Amino acid sequence: MPPEITFTKEKLLEAAFKIMRRRGRDKLTARSLARELKCSTMPIYSYLKSMKNLDQDMARRAVALMLKYQTTPRTGRTFYDMGLGYIQFAKKERHLFRYLFVPDKAGSPRRVPATAMRDFAFSNLVPRMKADPQLKGLNEEQMQGIVTKMWIFTHGIAVLVNNRSFDLDNDAFIEELLAETGFCVIEGEKNKPMVNRRQS
Repeated sequence: MPPEITFTKEKLLEAAFKIMRRRGRDKLTARSLARELKCSTMPIYSYLKSMKNLDQDMARRAVALMLKYQTTPRTGRTFYDMGLGYIQFAKKERHLFRYLFVPDKAGSPRRVPATAMRDFAFSNLVPRMKADPQLKGLNEEQMQGIVTKMWIFTHGIAVLVNNRSFDLDNDAFIEELLAETGFCVIEGEKNKPMVNRRQS
């Protein structure tokens, strides 16, 4: 007779996500879930069949939380708010950021490939950028160039913040970094033909 399940799937997933946010993916086990749900491990295994089945849902929840950070108004400008939100996610949700973007010790791939994040940025950010006065007159290709360059730069800051390998606790300084770099990238795209001529 299979063990009686006294929790719903949603409660199990909420408990799993809570453990991941607090302690990281490597601490998410049938035992830790059982402790969180105050039950034995048998119904956990019976419900999930395999702990690997959790990963898809955990990644989906982590990305949803990251997007919440990125779409929270901070400066009044969507272009910078998404970058600042991404860095805040890396800073405040350290385990989730690593789960999504940093391979584990066994060398498993990232949960969200760079191409998927790039495609998301292009489909969600570029349309919003068109309303920004600073970006007026830029075509789609130029805007995609700005998104690509700024994502590379922002991801670098996010990794430094997440690893605590560089003192970047000052949010005003981070905002200044993004604004100054953003200005340079935007001006570079606006004057790309001139820049390319100088380099040739």
